[in-house]
Parts: sequence; structure tokens; C-alpha cells
Amino acid sequence: MDAFERVVAIPMIISGGQTGADRAALDWAIAHNVPHGGWCPRGRLAEDGPMPAIYLLKETATARYPERTERNTRNSGAGTWIVCMSGSRDMACPSRG
Repeated sequence: MDAFERVVAIPMIISGGQTGADRAALDWAIAHNVPHGGWCPRGRLAEDGPMPAIYLLKETATARYPERTERNTRNSGAGTWIVCMSGSRDMACPSRG
């Protein structure tokens, strides 16, 4: 367990599996045994092609991205939370502005 895991209890990562931060959050959840889920467009549609089955996402009835976003927003009970943590003072974290 790393320092972040000792400080913050994460009950579940909800994501639509988009490339970038969403996919990184799912990869982190899998690597740290944190439950994950969410909705993705029918066909597991993403910018880089169909998402691998390793991501435990449910498919919406359509391939429309807004349907995925609406379901994930409604089911998550929260918003986007991105945390920058670094053991090095050389790495700058974004400002909170």
C-alpha cells in the first residue's frame, strides 16, 4: 500500500474509458485492486478503437458518447477528481486556480 492509499479510501473508480486520464484511472484501479466500472458506448467505442474487456464497463444501448457521459455522471454521485502526487519536488503539480 502506498502513501496515497493509506490517506485516501477510494470506494470505486467510475469512468467511460476515454483515452487519456479516464483510461489511466482505470489502469490505476486495476493495478491497485480498486473496484472500477462505468458506462461506455455500445461496441466499447473509444477514440483508439474498441476498449479491451479488462475494463469492467457496461455498454450503453447506443454508440452515442453523450449517453455514456450522462449515465456515468448520474451514477457516480461525484465529479472529476484528479490528484497530482509526486515524491519529487522537481515535478510541478497543476495549480488549484
